[in-house]
Amino acid sequence: MWTLITKELRSLLRVIALALLADGWMLSELTGQTHWVRGDIELQPGFALAQTEWLIWFGFLLASIASVLGFSMSLDDGLRGTWAFALFRPVSRRAYIGAKLLVGAVVTLVLAMLPVVVYSIWVERPGNLGAPFHWSQLQPAIEACGWSVVIFLGAFLSGIRPAKWWWSRLWPLVTTVTLGMWFWMGSLDSHLEATALMPTVAQYWGICLAMVIALSVSILAVVEEREFA
Repeated sequence: MWTLITKELRSLLRVIALALLADGWMLSELTGQTHWVRGDIELQPGFALAQTEWLIWFGFLLASIASVLGFSMSLDDGLRGTWAFALFRPVSRRAYIGAKLLVGAVVTLVLAMLPVVVYSIWVERPGNLGAPFHWSQLQPAIEACGWSVVIFLGAFLSGIRPAKWWWSRLWPLVTTVTLGMWFWMGSLDSHLEATALMPTVAQYWGICLAMVIALSVSILAVVEEREFA
């Protein structure tokens, strides 16, 4: 298993490097300027990852990284022509794909959490934020990080499932991104709470876990049924 994990990590080095550059850009924007929020009377310094406009950019960044990772890991063996070599070995198909999913999910989560952790450490240092900070302000960003794993699995399923037409093949990714926008970005607007069915925090993580399980089972089912030539 460790050999499979190191193989997948080596194949992802370029994607990880690009994702780190994107994370670095986001951190430079977050820490390089003062972010203002409207107080009772006037604008005042605020925590950027609690502001809707920055959370939208953050969510877009995480969705892009997760999608690229999912497609890279699911299409890599097909593009290299190594499916036959990879699957017809003593290691079972489930173990091989399971290693891919484990590595991809962990890498996606680490790359998603990196800007959140570094920015949180930065705002904790005296004089950097200029406003009160509470760890509860991290909730929307952490929820986005959790859903990024769901998007990774949706992209992986889209990449590995056989389909003639691209719109048929991409529906798992489109579904996970759309649900993420509904459950997460929609809840950022307090005006939508009365008219839209927004889940509570517990419901959100329950849906997230259910999606991870359902997508993982679907991926393993496709792998068992598909003929890799």
